[in-house]
Amino acid sequence: MSDPTQLTQPDEALRQTLAIEEAGDIRPLLARIADRLTDNWPNAVMGELNRFAYARDYAAHEHGPGTDMARAVEQALLRQMPRTDDRVITRGEYALLLRARANRPTRAERVADLQREAAEAYTAAHPREGQARAALIYARIDGNAAASA
Repeated sequence: MSDPTQLTQPDEALRQTLAIEEAGDIRPLLARIADRLTDNWPNAVMGELNRFAYARDYAAHEHGPGTDMARAVEQALLRQMPRTDDRVITRGEYALLLRARANRPTRAERVADLQREAAEAYTAAHPREGQARAALIYARIDGNAAASA
């Protein structure tokens, strides 16, 4: 019989996503890794093992070694850090790739921008509804003020 408290795969993915959201934005970590790569041996070759090591070290330094949060942030970093695979790339060139990723808006920011644009387009297309809604709000405020006086 399985343990009823054991997390399913979707539950575990949700837990990791929530942990990353609690940890905050990983873009500053990407920028700090890029700074480190350009400050120390920028002409040396960047390899896949280096990518794993930097993700683990920076996540552990930020959230404590071996914690759930550090593991979640490490996985998020690895998703954002491009794979080097078989190509030869210097640490300085790789830092440029990381800075590009660090300066790119997150998915949540893009969604918020789209929602804001949609709200503005809707308001522009339906100006009377906005005015009617504002009048209703002001009437409720005035009515509450009159009732409490």
